[in-house]
Amino acid sequence: MDAQTNSDAAADPELAGEHGVRREPYATGPTAAAGQTGAGAAAGARAAGGARAAGGARPDFVLGGTLTIRRLGFGTGGLVGPGYWGPRHTDPARSLALLRRAVDRGVTLIDTADNYGPDVAEELVARALHPYPAGLVIATKGGVVRTGPDVWHVAGRPEHLRAMCDASLRRLRTDTIDLYQLHRLDPDVPMAEQLGALVELQQAGKIRHIGLDSIDAAELARARELAPIASVQNRYNVLDRACEDVLELCERTGTAFLPWFPLGHGTLTGAPGTRTSAPAPAPVADALTTIAAAHGATTGQIALAWLLHHSPALLPTPGTGSPDHLDENLAAGRIALTEAELGLLDALGTRAG
Repeated sequence: MDAQTNSDAAADPELAGEHGVRREPYATGPTAAAGQTGAGAAAGARAAGGARAAGGARPDFVLGGTLTIRRLGFGTGGLVGPGYWGPRHTDPARSLALLRRAVDRGVTLIDTADNYGPDVAEELVARALHPYPAGLVIATKGGVVRTGPDVWHVAGRPEHLRAMCDASLRRLRTDTIDLYQLHRLDPDVPMAEQLGALVELQQAGKIRHIGLDSIDAAELARARELAPIASVQNRYNVLDRACEDVLELCERTGTAFLPWFPLGHGTLTGAPGTRTSAPAPAPVADALTTIAAAHGATTGQIALAWLLHHSPALLPTPGTGSPDHLDENLAAGRIALTEAELGLLDALGTRAG
């Protein structure tokens, strides 16, 4: 699904402090790394026609035309255990502190799902952040039932979706979910019925915006005829561009694209052993390492910075169970890649077909 984690330390230091005490926005802008030139400040997000805009990666996105959020968010897949089953930490205080730290550092988009745990991630979000501060957007997902670690059952019948949404509302302690994403389209239920149920929930005030997870461009175009689609959440990163056509459609229509596996399930962090069995191919690893060294950054930070520069529609939500890696991820928003670096990274990915 969308475990957006990098390789975490075996043990995380405990965090102190209360939610809301301080906020340190991770403003994007040029780094102070040696060798950085004016070209870095000119590197920017790709406009719909493919050209990059000047001034660095754009920091904000207006979701659904109503909610302004920072493009670098936080995903909660790293707060649950292996196979997305049970809690990650035996002491929930560690996860609660991490969520509060993310918001205190300027994150305004929390991405979760009812089946992370199941239920665990949503409950942690509510315990850590409710009552939610103004400007914080909570996104969750429904449409999948869990019966064990790494076991997923698509359940898109309207009555199931209504029940799942109501359960998420209770766990999140809210009357309206800012962004409710259908975790998978159910192949056994007409799309019109699935989206119709979400539109009914939207009209009832239970959902503010509707999103879709793991769809192709044709499905997105068809879905847009049936419902106002504010977001897409597909697998996408500097190495995997199979959904480039979906991204291009999102750019043309003002739809948010939340890439899952933004760090390649650990492959792009340079230390993939704890998250995936295969390291990045040598050309990818070499390019990331070289660019990271020029910025005094990690390869994971460069992979995230590339997403922020590549398209203004991309809203990565990397997750982690470590406060150090949280800070590392958020610092990626301050890296300004040069046009030469962007060209090198652009050439690494593989598109479908």
